[in-house]
Amino acid sequence: MGFLEEATPLPWREARGLAEHIKANGIEQFLVILKDHSSRFDPDLRWGEEVEYMLVEAEVDSNAGVGGSGVRLLLMADGALKSLALRSKSYVESDPCAGCGWRPEFGNHMVEGVTQPALRKGLDEMGLVEPCMAFRRRELAAVVSPLAHSGWEASALTLTTFPSIGTADSAAPAGPPTPSRSDGLGSRSCLLPDEVITPHARFLTFVANIRTRKGAKCAALIPLAAHADGSPVAAPEVDNDHAAWDVLRGEDQCNDVDPIPGSIYMDASAFGAGSCCTQATVLCPSLTDARYLYDQMLVVAPLFLALTAAAPFWRNLVAATDTRAACFAQTWDDRTEAELGVVRGSRAFTSPQVFISDTGVLNDREAELNDVPAAMHDPSLKRLREAGVDALLARHVAHLFVRDPLTIFRERLDLDNAQVGDHWENIQSTNWGTVRFKPPPARASNPGGELGWRVELRTPEAQLTDFENAAIVCVARVLAELIMRERWDLYIPISSVEENLRRSSQVSAVTKVRFLFRPDFLGGASVNGSAVAAEMTLSEILFGKEGRGLFARCEAHVRAEHTRGACTAETVERFGRYVELFRRRAAGTLPTAATFLRQRLAAHPAYKGGAEVPQAFVHEMVCLARRLGSSSGPCDDRQAEKQLLGELRGAVQAA
Repeated sequence: MGFLEEATPLPWREARGLAEHIKANGIEQFLVILKDHSSRFDPDLRWGEEVEYMLVEAEVDSNAGVGGSGVRLLLMADGALKSLALRSKSYVESDPCAGCGWRPEFGNHMVEGVTQPALRKGLDEMGLVEPCMAFRRRELAAVVSPLAHSGWEASALTLTTFPSIGTADSAAPAGPPTPSRSDGLGSRSCLLPDEVITPHARFLTFVANIRTRKGAKCAALIPLAAHADGSPVAAPEVDNDHAAWDVLRGEDQCNDVDPIPGSIYMDASAFGAGSCCTQATVLCPSLTDARYLYDQMLVVAPLFLALTAAAPFWRNLVAATDTRAACFAQTWDDRTEAELGVVRGSRAFTSPQVFISDTGVLNDREAELNDVPAAMHDPSLKRLREAGVDALLARHVAHLFVRDPLTIFRERLDLDNAQVGDHWENIQSTNWGTVRFKPPPARASNPGGELGWRVELRTPEAQLTDFENAAIVCVARVLAELIMRERWDLYIPISSVEENLRRSSQVSAVTKVRFLFRPDFLGGASVNGSAVAAEMTLSEILFGKEGRGLFARCEAHVRAEHTRGACTAETVERFGRYVELFRRRAAGTLPTAATFLRQRLAAHPAYKGGAEVPQAFVHEMVCLARRLGSSSGPCDDRQAEKQLLGELRGAVQAA
C-alpha cells in the first residue's frame, strides 16, 4: 500500500487543488532517480517475496470440547505488528530463515511478511523460501494467539478472502457499519465497519478521498453463482462501469443489500484491498533488462492468476468467479462518471496498457503491440520528453500520472526533489497493476544506492500452504531469470493481455479456459516478428510438447544448472515438486484452492445447495486452513492435504 507517513492527510476538498503540484514534483523526482540509475549494472540476481497474512479467530466450545460455529476477522494487526517489531530485535542474524520484515496493510486484519534481506546466492536459495515462510507463521502465531477474545482461537492464515466478510458480526472488535458517518472519513459502507481499515489516518482519508473524487462509492458487483460449482444464476449482464452508478450514488441507502439481481454487492474498498496475495520481486541487472522483463511478465501475469485462483466466496455467497481480481479492480476504481470513456479501467488490477522495452523487438512492432489507447497526463508526458526520456518510458509514466494522488500530507508538500521521492511514490505505488515496474528508491531511502531496477509480479493469490506460496515465488524467480538470459519474445497485443486477464478469473479457468498465446514460441520455430496469438489451454502454454512450455523450460533449466554444478540435487528435486504442482493443476488432477473449497462446500453437511455458504462451513474452512498452513510437513488432515497437494509436500528443511 505504499509508505506510511506520520503527517496530516488532507481531505479531498483540499487535496484536489494540489494534485498538479504533486504530479509536477513527482515527475522531477522520477527524473532524478532516472539520472542517478540509468546506467547502473547489478550483476547478481536478487529476489524476494511478500505474503499477506489474514488474522482470523474461530469460536471454541470449551464445554463440549468441539469448535463452535462463530468465526470472524480479528482486527488487531496494529497490535500484532508492534509485538513483531519487538520480537524482530532478537532475531539471530546468522539464521538465514529468521530474516524477515513486517509491514502494515490496508486491513487491520492483515500483516505483510517479506524476505529480508533479499535472496541473492543462486538457485540453491530456493531452499530457504519455505523455511522462511514457516518461520514467519511461527512468529505470527506467537503474537496473534494471545490477542484472541475469550472463548476464541486466533490464527494467521494465508486465505485470499474471508468468506464471511461483509456479513453481520464478521469482524471484531468492531461496531456496526456507519453509512452516515458525519466526519466525512471512511467508506460509508452499509456492510463493513470502518474498524476493518488499519487505524492510520492515511487509510481512512484514502478511502474517503477515493469515494469523494469518484462522486459515488467504489463498489463491486460480482456474478452470483447458483451452486457451489460456480455455475452462474440466470440474470441480465451487468455493465459494471455504468449500470451500477444509480446504486453507487445512494451512499446512505442501505435498504437493499443486493440491489442488482444476480450480483454480489460489496460497497467498500476494504472488500478488495482486504484480500491477500503472494508477490514475487526480481532485481534486474539494468534498466533495459527491467523494462524488457516487465513486458514479458505482463503477458504471463494473467496465467499466474488462473493457476492460483483462491476466491470463490464473498459475503457468505458463492461467486461465479474464482479470483479476487474483479472485486479489487471495482472497489478501487476512482474514475468519475465523465472519465469512464476516457481512462480505461481502474487504478487496481487493470492490465497496464503500455509495453515499455527499449529493445528492437518491441520497437519494430510497437504499433501492433501497444494496440489499446492509454490515456496520458499531458503535462507529465511533455516534461519527460523535454528531459530526454524516450517515448515508451515517458508514456508509461504519463499513463500512471493520469491518476490523481489520493493522499496528500500537509507537512510533505514541498520537498527536496533531489533527495526524496514521496510525490513520485504517491502515484507510482497507488497504481496497483498486475505487474509493477519499480525504479530504485530516491536517494534518502536508498543508502548507498543498494536497490536498483526491479519487476514485481502481483497477480498470484495467497495459497493455503507455504509449499504452494513458495512454489509461486520460486517458479516466478526461475522464469524471470530464464526470460532475461534467453531473451524470450512472448509479446502479444496488449488487448490480448487484457482479454487473458478477464478470462483468468472464470470458474476453473486453469483447465476450462483457453488463453491467447504465441504458438510459434511454443513450437520451437524461430520467432519471425509475428505477434499473432492463438487460443491455447494453460497446460499447452506452460508445459507444451517436447518441453517447449514455459514452466517445462524452467524445470529443464534448473536441471541443466545442476549438471554444470550451479545447484544441488536437492534444489532440482524441490523445484521439480513446485513445477509438478502447477503441471497437475493445469491437467486437472490437482485443484486450485478455489476448486478445492468449492468441492468441500458441496460435500459439507450444512450446505443445502444454492448460493448460501453456511457459517458452519466457514468455521470448518478456517480451521482446515490453520491445520494445512501451520504444519512444517504433512499435516494431520491427510485426506484434505492429499486432495489439495497430492503427495508433493515434504518436510520443510533449509537448504
